[in-house]
Amino acid sequence: MNMSWKLGKKLKESNLLSHHHNSSQASTTQSSQGSQTPTVGSRSTTPTPGNIASASTPAPPTVRNGLLKIRVTSAKGLTLPNGVPIPDPVQRALAAHPSTAGHSLLSTSALSSSPRRQGPGGSNRDSLQRKQQWWLPYVVLEFDKNEVLVDALGGDLGNPVWMYSATFDVSRISDISIQAYLRTASPNSAAAGNNHTDMGNADLAVGGVRFTPDLETQQLMDEWLPLAGGTGSIHVQVAFKPHQNQHLSIDSFELLKVIGKGSFGKVMQVRKRDTLRIYALKTIRKAHIVSRSEVTHTLAERTVLAKVNNPFIVPLKFSFQSKEKLYLVLAFVNGGELFHHLQREGKFNEERSRFYAAELLIALEHLHGFNVVYRDLKPENILLDYTGHIALCDFGLCKLNMSESDTTNTFCGTPEYLAPELLSGHGYTKCVDWWTLGVLLYEMLTGLPPFYDENTNEMYRKILQEPLRFPEEVGSEARSLLTGLLNRDPSQRLGVNGAQDIKNHPFFARHIDWKRLVAKKIQPPFKPAVASAIDTSNFDEEFTSEVPLDSVVDDSHLSQTVQQQFEGFSWSQSPLGESVGRY
Repeated sequence: MNMSWKLGKKLKESNLLSHHHNSSQASTTQSSQGSQTPTVGSRSTTPTPGNIASASTPAPPTVRNGLLKIRVTSAKGLTLPNGVPIPDPVQRALAAHPSTAGHSLLSTSALSSSPRRQGPGGSNRDSLQRKQQWWLPYVVLEFDKNEVLVDALGGDLGNPVWMYSATFDVSRISDISIQAYLRTASPNSAAAGNNHTDMGNADLAVGGVRFTPDLETQQLMDEWLPLAGGTGSIHVQVAFKPHQNQHLSIDSFELLKVIGKGSFGKVMQVRKRDTLRIYALKTIRKAHIVSRSEVTHTLAERTVLAKVNNPFIVPLKFSFQSKEKLYLVLAFVNGGELFHHLQREGKFNEERSRFYAAELLIALEHLHGFNVVYRDLKPENILLDYTGHIALCDFGLCKLNMSESDTTNTFCGTPEYLAPELLSGHGYTKCVDWWTLGVLLYEMLTGLPPFYDENTNEMYRKILQEPLRFPEEVGSEARSLLTGLLNRDPSQRLGVNGAQDIKNHPFFARHIDWKRLVAKKIQPPFKPAVASAIDTSNFDEEFTSEVPLDSVVDDSHLSQTVQQQFEGFSWSQSPLGESVGRY
């Protein structure tokens, strides 16, 4: 059943030298013109780019440069969902640590008056360096997909105390999210070891808050915010300090681990030295993309990342360059690739498949609003964040400036996901993305793409001619939706008149509140187990065991004329901000 994971291949047009992707490697760009005869590389997996906002009417992110300090001090009146008992391991831990057992989780009384344990209140180091009281609720603090897991220092179940401060880099206006959870076992126990096999799905959601900080007045926010999806409130303090023209270089970052490699360069997990935030740093050698005529498309990839502003696309934070290299600084999303989870579990149930498909639909709708066709949707290009939401990445095969009526002929993508109109060579439109969404949903529900065959040519024949068949376990609503998405005639395909037609299908309309989904107010059906912001356990050890170095590149003697092609690449704080120079 899992043979497709090994045999799938990614196609690129012949004027590119193919390059192999491994699980979690850098994305690449590709030419949108030239020969239609493909070259072949492996079915790819990656951590890469994107950004944040609402769905149907995309707007470029509002530029704001500076530092945002967020302090989460404590909560009061937290409760578990109705009918959910306090987990036995938590009960035992509370009995063994009576100083923290003050109130029952079901208590709605005010914050306990017991003394607060002083921790590194002003520190923005990761929670692994704090005294962990795992039996108390923890929070996941997020800004612009940059996430921090914060363990409690004291208090009690209903009224935990965190006293944690973190500083975030601001390159655009984005929401602050604080989600509270209760573990069901000690992270070091055998049960937790088994839980890691389940990727943390057993942690209990207690509630959370999500709001947009005021970056205009620069006044300190100091409020108790009521929790959505639970009871009680969280005390939060927020302060914004604007700044401009911060010049970045590789020395601005501490290199932590290699998390992916490709022929153009590599991707490293890094820590920004001033704010201590964790990012994914993608390095690209200029000489490589010049020799392969990829300059225009590499810059186009960065342009896409600067434009998009969506909760389900991985954000670009900064970009800068040296004489020999280009650098993209991206949010580090470490809950694992959907590929990894699907390979491990075989297939997903309908609820989980629908949730991921709905969030991806929002992301694709956003891209289409900017006249961008994605063209390479597949489990390897979808990451999960701390809380279980998806994050679309790897924009190397995107096609820009595609209006509703425009067509393109570039032969590219992943064989299992290629649309029939692409195979026939008659040109294709944005509707190609709805075909790939259908293939992905089918694969999530059944474990394999609908027309999969070990023989690639036979698979192409099936895509063009074979009837669409469903296993018995696929429900009637899912069958109807998939039949519409996998219509071989793009002019009749569901979505030809826009994403709203897909949203209105009963498979989604009877189950999804789209406004709550875009606001990330729907609790994901699955939560990955991630120990902290620096956890790389969901990345291939082939990469993470390598010493992270920004390798020295021999002087490629690129002319000033060639260097001028990269003039628009470097941005100090915002991808839409002021250029900081050229080489």
